[in-house]
Amino acid sequence: MKGRSVEGDSTVKSVTRAAAIIKLLAGEAMDGWRLSDVARATGFGKTTTHRLLTALAEAGFAYQSPDTRRYHIGYEIVRLGYLATRYDIVDVARPSLLHLARETGDTVFISVREGLDALCLDRQIGDYPIKTLTLDTGDRRPLGVGAGSLALLSFLPQDEIAEAIAGVAPRLADYKRFGPDELRALVDETRNRGYSFNDGRIVTAMCAVGIPVFDPRDRVVASISIAAIRERMEPDRVRWMVSLLKAEAEKLQARLSDMTTRTRPEKATV
Repeated sequence: MKGRSVEGDSTVKSVTRAAAIIKLLAGEAMDGWRLSDVARATGFGKTTTHRLLTALAEAGFAYQSPDTRRYHIGYEIVRLGYLATRYDIVDVARPSLLHLARETGDTVFISVREGLDALCLDRQIGDYPIKTLTLDTGDRRPLGVGAGSLALLSFLPQDEIAEAIAGVAPRLADYKRFGPDELRALVDETRNRGYSFNDGRIVTAMCAVGIPVFDPRDRVVASISIAAIRERMEPDRVRWMVSLLKAEAEKLQARLSDMTTRTRPEKATV
């Protein structure tokens, strides 16, 4: 019985510590935390902190940015409803997505980068009879595959783009019209145009256009994209869609800038 009690106490302590770290990450959802800062703020040792962060990342509750090496709250926890609402980008972006779906009649997505993936956070469907439903909420693609994903990749700093393409290269074999060389060319085209365009590279009869959304520090925080059947993607209509996307991206960026400044939580206790 005594052994079970010790084991139970250890489990409870681990859960309590993991919860403290989740609360810490949620308090700095945009900036993230370095491992050493998490250890200092919680009072845990670095080894314990690293072990807990690794477990949280495996569960989708945290992730480590490959460029800054900072830890962030994972979007899996957002979808489960546990992330603080002050940085729920889905709620902030939904008015823009609904407006775009009403204006175009087509399908609108918002995606974010999580490591080497683009994660679809929300989808709004317009009233056009032929629906383009190539992504659902929670779906992932390699960074750069698809209009929203390509917008996330293309407006990163150049060194991060190169690192990301190298990282996703082994997974591109599953996408016949994507490869490292093709992806580099698409990134260049996207940066030159100011928006991404998926010309039927995933489903030949469907196309999509995407725009990046920047945070107050001018880093890509999300992308919004519109998908439609090829017949609805003639050049004039694409230009109109891009103008709508840019206008809503600017509104979303303004909303993010106006969000209440978060303060770091006090040192967690266990």
